[in-house]
Amino acid sequence: MTCSARPTWITPEPEFIVMTTDPKQAIEHLEKLMAELEARRFAVRVHAPPGRAPHLEVINLAAPVLAEKVLAAQEADGVWAFYFPWPQLIAPVNDISTAVDRIERVLAEVGRADP
Repeated sequence: MTCSARPTWITPEPEFIVMTTDPKQAIEHLEKLMAELEARRFAVRVHAPPGRAPHLEVINLAAPVLAEKVLAAQEADGVWAFYFPWPQLIAPVNDISTAVDRIERVLAEVGRADP
């Protein structure tokens, strides 16, 4: 998989994220990730605002101030991956376990056991 440093659908400001790939496919990938995150005690909701990239809002239930958006996008080579909006690659969509582990690390409260 080849992942660029900044996907073409992300601008520097997360509030202006624009997605150039199929939103329905993105939501399908995000929903698979959502199920795994819920199993690890995160509150997760899919958002699909008109004209903007669909994303997950992920909230640590033990520390609600720890929250982040997660997006799914297709790279130029056709490979889908999950990203944080700053933008940072999380993992390819076919590696849900790695994606969940990385998201959990970013949103972990003090004292949370390693995945």
